[in-house]
Amino acid sequence: MPTLLAHNAYGKSRVRLTKVQRSPDRHDLFEWSIDVRLTGDFAAAYTAGDNRQVVATDTMKNIVYALAADHTLTGPEAFAVTLGRHFLDSYSQVETATISIHVDPWQRIKVNGRPHRHAFTGGCSGHRICTVESTRRGRRTVAGIADLMLLKTTDSAFRDFHRDQYRTLPDANDRIFATSLTAEWTYSADTDWDAAYSAVREALLSTFAEHKSLGVQHTLHAMGEAALAACPAVAEITLTMPNRHRLLANLQPFGRENANTVFVATDDPHGLISGTVRRSR
Repeated sequence: MPTLLAHNAYGKSRVRLTKVQRSPDRHDLFEWSIDVRLTGDFAAAYTAGDNRQVVATDTMKNIVYALAADHTLTGPEAFAVTLGRHFLDSYSQVETATISIHVDPWQRIKVNGRPHRHAFTGGCSGHRICTVESTRRGRRTVAGIADLMLLKTTDSAFRDFHRDQYRTLPDANDRIFATSLTAEWTYSADTDWDAAYSAVREALLSTFAEHKSLGVQHTLHAMGEAALAACPAVAEITLTMPNRHRLLANLQPFGRENANTVFVATDDPHGLISGTVRRSR
């Protein structure tokens, strides 16, 4: 039976990098998980077991560590660009190098109100992420934040939604709004990656907090608009917002009224809302 290898890609996943950049007055800590994926002239490895063009995934891992030693790290986007350029410049058989970086969020411990020079605390909500796809024709840079826990206790409603024989959920004029936000945005041009990330993150958080929500979709759109306004280099942003429900606990069996104060937190099942907001032409 005739067949065709329609697509191929391979790489190294979860290359765990920790780097300490030491200066006299402070140490900067970077802890990243890096994925490398290549496409190109590798079909013979699949169809004939001919590995002469294959850059081993172990070699990819070694390149990550070597370039991390050679370069001063700043934001993940800049290092992803550096890695992508290296694969294209070093291996003529590579057509596309896609680098994804997931940042572990370490923050400086404060001692007497001042950030400590070399001690950190981890486990903060939200991970900075980026994916840079480099080809010989250009580059596409996507940045974002993953698993950022957000909650507000009021200014959230959900009412007047479609009625039919299957509807049991009542209208809610004042409810808890909780979500785990993942947002990814595409840049239209190179920029100051760290400043852009900070601007978009701040716009997302402040809009979530201040928006008078009539539903998750309503707030998602407002957050997307705010992110585009905050950073002119962003062409579009995709937000995914699962609805982490807080349901009113039934206190009537105990002879008590629930004045919108006692809730049951539940994750499953949950609503899953997503949307992309881009600049209109």
